[in-house]
Amino acid sequence: AIVVQGVPFTGSFLAFAVGGLLYAVAATGLGLFISSFMNSQIAAIFFTTIITMLLAVQFSGMIDPVASMEGSAAVIGALNPASHFITISRGTFSKALGFGDLASSFLPLLAAGPVLLALSVMFLRKQAR
Repeated sequence: AIVVQGVPFTGSFLAFAVGGLLYAVAATGLGLFISSFMNSQIAAIFFTTIITMLLAVQFSGMIDPVASMEGSAAVIGALNPASHFITISRGTFSKALGFGDLASSFLPLLAAGPVLLALSVMFLRKQAR
């Protein structure tokens, strides 16, 4: 975005990088959680791709703000790690925000990774030896 479209980066690059790392951990946890219910690797990849894209496009605030959603859509949007990373991305790129300003978006990402990884381990079937 900086090189191709000329969008200036006005906020904390460290906050953006840490947010990206936390989002990657949460997304990996979501993928592992979904794959713990699948029988094959192909099914896990396919289902994870569909779920991740659906969550990222429909419920993350990319198109409609999460604050304008109602009912179950608002709950899904609040629990979706992509919505928090989009807030971090927008805040660091265009609003010159740092860690303190974006704490409400960092905390859910910080919690999502370990929770999803723990759930993945709990639901993973033990393999026969």
